[in-house]
Amino acid sequence: MKKLCVVVLASLLAACGSGLDGSYTDSMGTTTLTFESDDKVLMNVMGVETELDYRVEDGKLKISSPMGTQVMSILDDGSIEGPMGFKLTKQEK
Repeated sequence: MKKLCVVVLASLLAACGSGLDGSYTDSMGTTTLTFESDDKVLMNVMGVETELDYRVEDGKLKISSPMGTQVMSILDDGSIEGPMGFKLTKQEK
């Protein structure tokens, strides 16, 4: 029973973190997402920066803006797939 409690607690704690940190950019460098905290992301598109709220649900990255919510997929390799199939990959520090 004690082992079961430890496993359940570890699973719940792992689910709390989004797993997204640092900066992700596309291959042409036109779009960058920089995750600043557990709920804020800095989006830079062609030099225009905007700080937005985000959340991760069911393997999807959901970025909220005044224009609505943009939904992107978090792929198995940790990269992010956006609209029209563009891919953002994590940048090394």
